[in-house]
Amino acid sequence: MKKTMALLLCVLMVVCMSTAAMADAGEANEMIPVLADVPDGWENPCCWAWADDGTNAFAAWPGGQMEPLGDSGWYYIYVPNFVQNVIISANEAAVQTAGDAIEAGREVWIAIADDLTTTVSYAAQSDVEIPAYVETFTVHAYVPLEWESVNVAADGGEARAMTGGEDGWFTANVPVTTASLVLSGNDGAASTEAITNEPREVWVTGYNDLTTEVSYEDPDAPSAPPITVYAQVPADWSGPCCWAWSAPDGTNAFSAWPGEAMAEGEDGWYSIEVPGWVNSIIINANEGGVQTTDLSVDVGVDVWITVTDAENATVSYEQPSGGESEETPAPSEAPAEDNGGGNSTVIWVVVVIVVIVVVAVIAVAVNKKKKK
Repeated sequence: MKKTMALLLCVLMVVCMSTAAMADAGEANEMIPVLADVPDGWENPCCWAWADDGTNAFAAWPGGQMEPLGDSGWYYIYVPNFVQNVIISANEAAVQTAGDAIEAGREVWIAIADDLTTTVSYAAQSDVEIPAYVETFTVHAYVPLEWESVNVAADGGEARAMTGGEDGWFTANVPVTTASLVLSGNDGAASTEAITNEPREVWVTGYNDLTTEVSYEDPDAPSAPPITVYAQVPADWSGPCCWAWSAPDGTNAFSAWPGEAMAEGEDGWYSIEVPGWVNSIIINANEGGVQTTDLSVDVGVDVWITVTDAENATVSYEQPSGGESEETPAPSEAPAEDNGGGNSTVIWVVVVIVVIVVVAVIAVAVNKKKKK
């Protein structure tokens, strides 16, 4: 009997470990292709993508640059499988679609007409094979004005054209395995030495003498001393977070919704430090389940936000009189999110455990009969 129970316990442990592994694998974001056929005159199309809960696929507008799909006329980009909404833009975001709701986790083809209407399809619209997903990072290059064309070569490979340049910066994506870069211009007539790089977004400034300067921070990014955002929220708002950005360019202070958690102070105010260039804020709670509307704030000054409910919030630039908030009962626990596949996993585990218990009971009964 002891051997039987030990065996059953081992089986149960294996099942639980396998289930955990499956859950972890399910949480990993697979990448799916989004393809777009854009009107004539649309140059360097980009994709902005997000989930219904506000989680963005990219850090800042206009999102990721799309790549040509051979000579098919289509462009493609890979996005995380949680994406449910897509905007295609071009010409430095001067033109864009209104946005399309798409089915999460499916390859999608979006044809854009001249009047900006779109046709969404989940069936392939071209015979050209979509290249396999390769994790990349973006290379930005600022080069001498005399360079009429700009190319980049990764690890001594074939040079590829960089796009953009309207704001002085040309861009291209290269594999994260890239350890060195070479910039060239005028069809290779001018070329830098190999530039050793880290596998992350990089800005390279090239000079007339072909020397270069490397930075891993955007030289043109908005800069300002940080400010503090204070917030008082209703008693049933659990774990308040701050989402902050710069409008209208869309530069986000945080990488993903719902932003970052605010720290609770002894005076009843929650607080968080954000970049001083933000001018728009959302206070949210209950894991992003409840939130304020978009709140416009002055740039570069601390701000106090008193939230009455999701539709009503007051913004001020000095702490409102009254100071400390009254003692309030502990907020109720936020309802658990329905994560779809998670429920089926739990049910499966319960079924397996029930089966194991039944087997154990039968084994005990059999063992007793043998002893009689």
